[in-house]
Amino acid sequence: MLTYRTHGPNAKEGDFIKDRSPQQRSMGFVKEINLLTNMMKVRFPKIGRETWVVWENHGHYVVVKTT
Repeated sequence: MLTYRTHGPNAKEGDFIKDRSPQQRSMGFVKEINLLTNMMKVRFPKIGRETWVVWENHGHYVVVKTT
């Protein structure tokens, strides 16, 4: 039994997301999704970094533009 729920749509490869986590990483581009680890690789151009973010949306990001 799941004890949590998602707060929005999950991102797909090629989507733009807005980070709402305490790290405040701004707008990012989803490059890759790994369903085995429930993580997605996101490129944040403003900070010049790629990082892994939890894929299942618990309110820590908002899908801005879908492909």
